[in-house]
Amino acid sequence: MNKYLVYDIGGTSIKYSIMDEQANVIESSSTPTPEQGKGAIFKLILDIADSHKQKWELDGVAFSVPAAVDVASGYVYYAGQITDFIGKNLKAELVSIGLPIEFENDANCATLAEKWQGHAKECNSFICMTIGTGIGGGIFLDGDLRRGKNSMAGEVGLMILNTTKSLETLLDTDSFSRVGSTWNLLHRVYEKTGIRLTGIELFERYRQNDEYIIKEVDEFFNSIAIGTANLIHTLAPEKVLFGGGISEQPEFTEHIIKRLKRIRPEILTIAEIEACKFGNAAGQIGALYHFQNMQKNDK
Repeated sequence: MNKYLVYDIGGTSIKYSIMDEQANVIESSSTPTPEQGKGAIFKLILDIADSHKQKWELDGVAFSVPAAVDVASGYVYYAGQITDFIGKNLKAELVSIGLPIEFENDANCATLAEKWQGHAKECNSFICMTIGTGIGGGIFLDGDLRRGKNSMAGEVGLMILNTTKSLETLLDTDSFSRVGSTWNLLHRVYEKTGIRLTGIELFERYRQNDEYIIKEVDEFFNSIAIGTANLIHTLAPEKVLFGGGISEQPEFTEHIIKRLKRIRPEILTIAEIEACKFGNAAGQIGALYHFQNMQKNDK
């Protein structure tokens, strides 16, 4: 049985697991992400790899990273919260691991997880969106994951949904991530009510018809539906899958479907709307699948 060390690098924590070739977890742990600016993240990754190499006979190391990364070379064009990665060649930085290593964007990893073992196994074309601090996306069209120039395809959170402000500030005020992310929904509710809520608490109040909550949540669902309609009309996928904690709310997809019908009833003859199969494990599952495909192509 082959064994792999699989990392999911996040802005606040780094998850790492030993997995077999079918993504079954043998052991797993996590640690806080180091402060950026001093390169400490590279030392931490290497230390974790060294300790696991002593314990396990590993066949490779796979990474899910919050960055636009060239999957062939390992060069990072852009990385939001992990600024130590920007402009670096990750394969060169971590070559001392001494094992085959592969890197893929985190939203693309979630997309690949759904294609491999999730709700898109039978799809030739689909979109996977993750809703959290922002909105990430992976685009799988005509049998291939699309990366685009500088690996920037799928940055759906940068779509502009409104044009009510000046052009120079639209990304900060009216982008998909700004109006449709969970973080901004919770922040808007806090600004209106002075109460800090979790996503679960927010939906409990929504179900109880809290008037302050209803308006904000309805606007949130409207924004998600508008962005989704734009993507469906542009790419004509078979499915649109939603990930992120808020998508696990039982009524989430129902609200999106209801609003898509109001926008254009025929749109649901193009694409099905569904929640992702995988939650927090998606990054690691997709990273392993990407690793296996890259290694297969190199042979």
